[in-house]
Amino acid sequence: MILSVDQLEKTYRGGVKAVRDVSFDVDAGELVALVGESGCGKTTTLKCINRLLEPSAGRVFVEDEEAAGLDPVALRRRIGWVMQGDGLFPHMSVGDNVAVTLKLLDWAPEHISHRVDDVLELVRLDPAQFRDRRPGTLSGGQRQRVGVARALAAGSNLVLMDEPFGALDPITRDALRRDFIALQQRMGFAAVMVTHDMAEALLMADRIAVMHDGEIVQSGRPRTLLNAPGHAIVRTMLESPLHEADAVQALKAEAERDDV
Repeated sequence: MILSVDQLEKTYRGGVKAVRDVSFDVDAGELVALVGESGCGKTTTLKCINRLLEPSAGRVFVEDEEAAGLDPVALRRRIGWVMQGDGLFPHMSVGDNVAVTLKLLDWAPEHISHRVDDVLELVRLDPAQFRDRRPGTLSGGQRQRVGVARALAAGSNLVLMDEPFGALDPITRDALRRDFIALQQRMGFAAVMVTHDMAEALLMADRIAVMHDGEIVQSGRPRTLLNAPGHAIVRTMLESPLHEADAVQALKAEAERDDV
């Protein structure tokens, strides 16, 4: 088990409970999506895993070690993080952005150089072309690829992602989704992805946990949720991708009739 979250809770000042009794596990090579509307607690849950926020109750285990007993900085260095947007340092080159965690972990310079080139190639960026460029010269998709490369650079067994593809255009988003899945299958790391996009979760995740008002209201494999949505919010979130798919099929059928 790479990650185990057990009865996690987060209460803010004033008694506002952002996360209530959240539990789930993630195995090696598995992608679990936390899906829900804005404010449902999914990003708070993610930040409690790597202790960017301290949980109010519950336990988190990363590779069988309790997160509460680990140094927070050391914990975050062993977990990959792909944030909303790209989170790159604009004053640093692509290579230096990718190498940030490796330098903090005191990797030897020659090892850092080789590793940066390796992970840039993994995310389909030619090191010779991109290593020395600044983030401001890249497209949105290229910047997000650099963000993924940075998260993978230290060889983490767990990667956390907060709306990683939400700001991209549909074509770029689809390409990055497919490339990320291929990378995960190749490298075998576990991932937790926060998204408000149910279609994205259905296409990418091995398991989906739907959150509402700080709680997981249903979890299971994509087919389970599609075949047996067990909560009103799950049914509501499924309506949009299913309606869009039906609309596209109707347009395709109409176009085929027009061509006859």
